[in-house]
Amino acid sequence: MTSQPPVSRRTRVFAAALRCVRGLLASGVLIGLVAGLPWALVHFVGWPLLDQLPTWDEIQATLLNPMSVRFLLNTLAVVCWIVWFFFVLDVLRCSVDAARGMTWPSRRPGPLRGVAAVLVGTIVLTLLGSRSSYSTPLAGTAAPTVGLRPVAVVASPPPGPAPQTTSAVIHPTAPAPAGTVQVTEEVRLPHDGVYDSLWRVAERLYGPGGGSRWPELFQLNRGVEQPDGRALTNPNLVRPGWKITAYIPAPNQEHPPVPPRQPPPPTTTAPTQPAPEPTAAEEHREDRPEPAVDLVTGVFVSLGLAGAIAAAVVSTRMWRRRRYRIGSGDRADLRRPIAPVVRALCAAHDDGDLQPGEVAELVDLASPGEPELSGELDQVPAKIGVRERRELALNLASTRGIGLAGAGATAAARALLLHLLAEQQPGNGVGVIVPVDDLRLVFDGIAVEDLPSNVHGVATLDAALDEMEAALLTRTRHAIEEAGARPAVPSLVLLASPASHADRRLQAVLDNGSTLGLAGVLLGQWRPGATLLVRQDGTVSATSPGIDDVLTGTRLFKVPAVDATSLLEVLRVAESAAEQAREPVPEQRSTEVEASSSLEEEQHAEDNQLAAGEEPPVGTKQPRLFLRVLGRVQLDVRDEAGDRELGGAFTPKQREVLVFLALHPQGVRRDVLNEAVWPDSRPPRPYNSFHNTLSTLRRALADATDGQTGNLVLNEDGRYRLSDELLDVDLWQLQRVLQAPRPLDEHGSAGLRDAVELYRGDLAEDLLAQWIEPFRESVRRDVLDALGALIRADGDISPETALILLERARKFDQYNEGVYRDIIRMQARLGQYAAIPRTVALLSTTLAEIDQQVSAETLNLADFLQRRGGARWKDAAGSAAAS
Repeated sequence: MTSQPPVSRRTRVFAAALRCVRGLLASGVLIGLVAGLPWALVHFVGWPLLDQLPTWDEIQATLLNPMSVRFLLNTLAVVCWIVWFFFVLDVLRCSVDAARGMTWPSRRPGPLRGVAAVLVGTIVLTLLGSRSSYSTPLAGTAAPTVGLRPVAVVASPPPGPAPQTTSAVIHPTAPAPAGTVQVTEEVRLPHDGVYDSLWRVAERLYGPGGGSRWPELFQLNRGVEQPDGRALTNPNLVRPGWKITAYIPAPNQEHPPVPPRQPPPPTTTAPTQPAPEPTAAEEHREDRPEPAVDLVTGVFVSLGLAGAIAAAVVSTRMWRRRRYRIGSGDRADLRRPIAPVVRALCAAHDDGDLQPGEVAELVDLASPGEPELSGELDQVPAKIGVRERRELALNLASTRGIGLAGAGATAAARALLLHLLAEQQPGNGVGVIVPVDDLRLVFDGIAVEDLPSNVHGVATLDAALDEMEAALLTRTRHAIEEAGARPAVPSLVLLASPASHADRRLQAVLDNGSTLGLAGVLLGQWRPGATLLVRQDGTVSATSPGIDDVLTGTRLFKVPAVDATSLLEVLRVAESAAEQAREPVPEQRSTEVEASSSLEEEQHAEDNQLAAGEEPPVGTKQPRLFLRVLGRVQLDVRDEAGDRELGGAFTPKQREVLVFLALHPQGVRRDVLNEAVWPDSRPPRPYNSFHNTLSTLRRALADATDGQTGNLVLNEDGRYRLSDELLDVDLWQLQRVLQAPRPLDEHGSAGLRDAVELYRGDLAEDLLAQWIEPFRESVRRDVLDALGALIRADGDISPETALILLERARKFDQYNEGVYRDIIRMQARLGQYAAIPRTVALLSTTLAEIDQQVSAETLNLADFLQRRGGARWKDAAGSAAAS
């Protein structure tokens, strides 16, 4: 340490003189304002008020006549007296505060002070020895917060002399109250002009929302000596490096136990209790994975919602397959990007490690004295979160309105709405009413038109209550008229922010509708019902007193605004597809196929082109490797002995990389491939799996071919592609045939037949990745269009051949209803009227697999053709009898 230079006597004298001058000036100004101002008012103005009450004539004359100088001076004098009075009160308050904060300068203790300290300390210890020390927990820890952030437990520094106070303070040798631990947080240095405060310290100690407990910290640490020798005396002044100590619940205890009656033995550490041995059910619950999907983007939803989203995606895809018009060349629906959250939820649903566990535990918050709900029709169950690795569902009707407050309230409201919409009750459904302002608040500006049809946006909260009241009256009347079995009606949920002018009206609707399927989710505190205080991570930190902490500590499901918009779009598109599935299917024109140029228009980017170039010239050396991606993925080696399959030489990820590169013969950048095959890869090394897979792929290929093949995957200017000199792909052959110019003669038909023969099955049918679905459907449509061209060529010449080709098209796409209709027409043309009902029955059975029905137009077509065939048979029979 370096010693400070001594301060000269002249400097000390100058500083003392400066302080004296400054004090004299301040005293002069203060005396002038406190005493000089009233003296001037009395001496120069006098008494400003009237000696007696004025008459009406005097008041009228004063108001109507011009203002006199005397009246103006008296008015200003009254204002000055009032201002002077409040100024004197502030001076007195500041004087008291300054006197309280004044400390005596530290002096070197003398011999008399030591003797006095010993005598006083002995007396104090004698008086306090008869009292049970530290047996009662502090008042500030009577209601601890559950689920706090972990804070390091440290020993409090020994306190110095503190001002005498009646408030409880932390003692360094006192054990923490039973069920709690003593924690310390250090006051931080200023950062970007923001100074630390007791409020911010309370936020860090007690968790988000705990800043309002700063008076508790002040009372506990008041007068405790800090490392710099000072003490906390002013709650508005804390210095960096000070230690602020508090008591929080023990990390392994959800609720602090009741303190023992006898005083605990003196110790300097918090007493710990041995944890009870877990039961078999608890051990099983700990081993069981959490029944939820937790994504790095902040999405935390149930596996049921992930399954519903995956089902909606598959349903939409099947609907598009069903309504595709062969020969149209339409690929616009395949180019729509899939949101990352949708892809992640579908992958989580397909993951074998994440499977739905037990049925969600239903929580009913109805009070014991309230009438019980008559049945499932009165309940509004909704999955809300996870507690102790068990999924919880809350009966919203029993809450009579549940309020969500805190930093994570809006994210929890989004997840709650999504679970309501995605997991509707069978045959019952749910309707949601939300004001437009709250819709923008929760979903970040989403339009009402982009919502599913069962979400109804209204202008204001009053308009929403009008609809809720109308539904309440209707359901009440039906309940009275149909006292027995009531029909299933959709549950109706209100999502809105409470307003003071409509609180009574809202409470009446939710109370009376709690037994009729009406519920409310409110953004903010809702005193008449239940309120949950939600942290940023979705954990319920506190609940309203009426629900007995049954949900405290539960981690609620939550969804960010951007991801919620994407999920709502998936539900809306699936709903639109289901509605349009009931409409007539557009007229199929499989025998009127457009020119082959429409197939080339689908190629919208060079990275996604499927053309592998021109046909290799005759006489060139055939590649040693052949990759089959139509059907099961298979890699063959060509040698003198024939084709030899490399069966178990490659892992699933290596086969997936080969398929992706085969779909991009012109090459693809590393980030595009990595995002598709490894969507969960994150910094700092997102490409580790990519490079490792390529390295092991080269090694496995070299081992399988005894080192006779070169580098299969080439890197050219940052684009990775398969070497067309070493490898050929059946998909490339198919695309070469389809994109070659075809004359409308036998040679053109032969080329189309070769393309159909190359299609052994769906593209990489043993690959379950989500990214491949658009490519798989595109190749399927290419082959269907080729079949349509063949049917067009053979329909007039050989109907039997056209029927065989239609049957083959049905095997390629068994859900395309247009193919079945063409088969029915061709059967009627050939006179096979008895086969038409079997075709309709096969279509009905196939569509039932995807929960769809045969359209009315197809049924009418089959009925019309059968009746026409029956009439022709009768006419033919009559003609034969007449002859």
